Amino acid sequence: MKLFLVRFMLLSSLVVAPILFSAETERTWTSIEGKSFAGTLTSATEDAASVRRSDGRFFDIPLTSLSEADRKYVARFLTDLERAKGLTEGPFADRVAGEWVKVPKEEHGLVFQIYGTSKLKRLKEPFPLFVHLHGAGARAADVDTGKVEIAPQRLASEEFYDNFPCLIVVPLCPVETYWGDHKAALEGIIDTLCDSLPIDRNRIYLSGYSMGARGIGSLIESRPNLYAAALFADGEAKMSWVDTTDTALWFTFSGERDLEGAQKVANAYSAAGKTAKFEGFPDHTHNQIHWTLAKTEGVYEWCFSQVRSANQEPTEK
Repeated sequence: MKLFLVRFMLLSSLVVAPILFSAETERTWTSIEGKSFAGTLTSATEDAASVRRSDGRFFDIPLTSLSEADRKYVARFLTDLERAKGLTEGPFADRVAGEWVKVPKEEHGLVFQIYGTSKLKRLKEPFPLFVHLHGAGARAADVDTGKVEIAPQRLASEEFYDNFPCLIVVPLCPVETYWGDHKAALEGIIDTLCDSLPIDRNRIYLSGYSMGARGIGSLIESRPNLYAAALFADGEAKMSWVDTTDTALWFTFSGERDLEGAQKVANAYSAAGKTAKFEGFPDHTHNQIHWTLAKTEGVYEWCFSQVRSANQEPTEK
């Protein structure tokens, strides 16, 4: 092992990036020759990685000497460094302002509102992304800033946001269209935010009411391994999801929609060893149900406890 480490050492004059965003996780590093040791990545450049071995010693290692898996790990680390800067100098830096901010349609194909506070800038770890799609009744060409449905509104309140700091995004569906017509734009917004800000890609959450619930269903179908959890207020529950996705699903259905069908999907999903929760309210109307979901005790705790497996690569259909 000593020879392996010595062979990896660079000249003492090597300049490495400052520690802006530490990986903080000890892992096994492997050379192209198959030898390995345990250590934590502390900083990196495009050419080398600085690794703290488990005994506390630091080594600067050329990337050309590391395995492909290690090189990919360092590449992700460097990407995270750039994303961390997004809160201070990126295109969304001035939009994490402690209030709802509206982003015009011209920028990303859809009008959307964004909410985040300065707390995100103080976090040492990447933060979750929470995307809510509204129902058909809220379709419009434009919207007053801060006018959002109850689920994102409640999450942005002081009561909840302090416990669940995240970036909240609420797109606006244009009149006489459906969310399925805008899947590419929605995915573009999600991807742009994830590329521009230190968002935890293993904690992307979806929420939707009625037409919005069908919209998040289409997002899950398109990229079944990307989202950690989804909250459905009525909408549609599909049995095909049992075989195609591992996203944790919470169904809250009123008596005016297919309550029994949603329960069957939830039961089958759970029987397959996946995470699903169902709550039916036969006496509640469709117009009530998104309020019911947002005010259900423990719903946000459940949602934010779900984490997509870090070893599960996102897929697209």
